[in-house]
Parts: sequence; structure tokens; C-alpha cells
Amino acid sequence: MNIEFTARHFRAPENLKDYALNEIERISRVYNRATQCQIILFRENDMYTTELNLSIPSRKLNVKETSDNVTKSIDRAVDKMVARVNKIKNKFHLH
Repeated sequence: MNIEFTARHFRAPENLKDYALNEIERISRVYNRATQCQIILFRENDMYTTELNLSIPSRKLNVKETSDNVTKSIDRAVDKMVARVNKIKNKFHLH
């Protein structure tokens, strides 16, 4: 999977980038056919927003989560995306 990382309105330290990439691996463990993932981190008024854009065959999924802690924001966004991917994966297996 091709992963792009972007931080807007702040400079993300290398360990934060590594943390986000490790969390994205949770998605690829659930559904290994994902082709591309964009991680976009925003900082506005001491709030951090994580946006994940995931491309899987025939679909593009988008999740956005905001929190006062950047790692909490990443965790919640990845949790939402894993739940969405599981739902889609189960639909494919039912048909």
C-alpha cells in the first residue's frame, strides 16, 4: 500500500510520523487489498484533526476525527476506518 503523510499548520516530528504509519498497518491487517492511504494532520486552535483517505478497489473511503491530543486523534480515525473497512469486507463476503 502506498502511504502519503502530510502535516498542515505544524511541523510533525519523525516519531509522530512513525506512529501514524504503524497505526495504518492495522488497516492493512484487516484488508490487504488497499492500494493507497493519505494521512493528513491539521492543527487549528490547539485542536488536532486527522483525516484518512483510503483507496480500495472500486471505493474511496474518507474519515475525519478531531481531538486535543494528536495521537488520540490518529487512534480514533484509524478505529473508524477499520470499522468501515470491516463493514465493506463483510458485504463483499456475503454476496
